[in-house]
Amino acid sequence: MRVAVDGTEIDVPGAATLGELLDGLAPRIDPARVVTRLEVDGRPADPTDRAALAAWRLTGGESLSIGSETPADFARSRRAEIAGHLRRIADRLAAVATGLLAGDTAAANHLLATTTRDLALVLELDQHVSLLDAGASRCTAVVAAVDKVGLRLTDAERARRWPEVARLLTDELVPALRAGA
Repeated sequence: MRVAVDGTEIDVPGAATLGELLDGLAPRIDPARVVTRLEVDGRPADPTDRAALAAWRLTGGESLSIGSETPADFARSRRAEIAGHLRRIADRLAAVATGLLAGDTAAANHLLATTTRDLALVLELDQHVSLLDAGASRCTAVVAAVDKVGLRLTDAERARRWPEVARLLTDELVPALRAGA
């Protein structure tokens, strides 16, 4: 079995499961670091899912890659990713508005649903990163825009006032997302 921790190959004794292997490797991973990437033969695994790790059987011929970061590095890299997420979400909401105005309400509403879920995840990520590194939230203006238009957007959607939904997205939410990016 080949195991690399942060790019350094190490010898490890055999293990029956991925969970056992990680438990055995724990002393070799700097305790001031967080495991942020775990791959078995190029397939990602969630290092926080203990049940899945215990169930993941190993044959001994696998190649494992483990990446770790300090909490500060982890927060810094997630902050850098947030800007890209906000840009993509802004682009998707602009496409929703275009679709609604073009009369393609089914596809636009589907895209709106997935995009708002993704926005919620990004806002949650920003909140957690802010707690981790005691920094300011990158998404304060986005949260304020969501708070400002949320009820009006929901009301317009329920009443199927698609031009109003499109206007709220393009005039209020998309600019806040682009500014936050």
